Amino acid sequence: MTKQSLTFLESIQSCDKILAMQDQFNPAEFPKVSIIIPTKNDAQLISGTIESILNQNYPSYEIIIVDTSTDRTVETVKSFQNDNIKVFSIPKSRRYEMLNFGISKSTGEYVNFLFPGDFYIFKETLKYMMLLAMQNQLPELVYCGTLLRDAKSDVKILYRKFNQELLQKGQQPTSLQSSWFKRNCVVELGKFNPVYNLRGGFDLMCRFLTRDEYRIASSSRVLIDYDLRAVTRKMVVVHFMETFRTVYLYFGLIAAFRWLIYQHEIKRFMKLWMHSLKIAFYGR
Repeated sequence: MTKQSLTFLESIQSCDKILAMQDQFNPAEFPKVSIIIPTKNDAQLISGTIESILNQNYPSYEIIIVDTSTDRTVETVKSFQNDNIKVFSIPKSRRYEMLNFGISKSTGEYVNFLFPGDFYIFKETLKYMMLLAMQNQLPELVYCGTLLRDAKSDVKILYRKFNQELLQKGQQPTSLQSSWFKRNCVVELGKFNPVYNLRGGFDLMCRFLTRDEYRIASSSRVLIDYDLRAVTRKMVVVHFMETFRTVYLYFGLIAAFRWLIYQHEIKRFMKLWMHSLKIAFYGR
């Protein structure tokens, strides 16, 4: 049995243990969850993401779609005809501006952020995470493991402990998609910084760390499938610049240069650049 298979088996077993405790709570006690999804010409991807949410065995949630599409994305979303889905069409905006707009329209106690192509792996994902939150006196953040998937490499699993040492390395404990923040906490932190293109979630986690009063509960269970999509040279450069900027902003120049020495973004860029040269000279 592969390592990934063992992880999935452990996830199911752990879910069973926590879900066995759900009878301790009245369904009305479960926190409402707002799932915010920004869409831009994602008609081919959005259905699977929405279906994974609508299949959840959870009493109180809403799906907030923030859309800037010119294709049939909104029609696809509205075809579900579900009262839990709210659609907001807005002028062209950047990713984290769209998430901030979704937060302003949300009514849940907790907020979660998905992107088209991502989905909840188990139908008990929301219930599992909110039971974890309730068993820990509703902390400001609960998070779980993420399955990282793309078409070109092996599946990977992301889960680490949330601490300053990790963030100083430019790393996140998990993906933004596998994080459930208290809505009021995100608002207090100023929501997402819209200047970012890729690392707005990392920036938010760094700001979260500055608040000693904020509490965290986590599970290593893998409950979110994160579609990494295609990585381009431009994305690698942007990721590099935004990570350096964020580490410097929150941890200082020494930490930023230490990260610069040990990070792997340059290697990733060179690998992509060499691949493009081979295509230019030899074809695919």
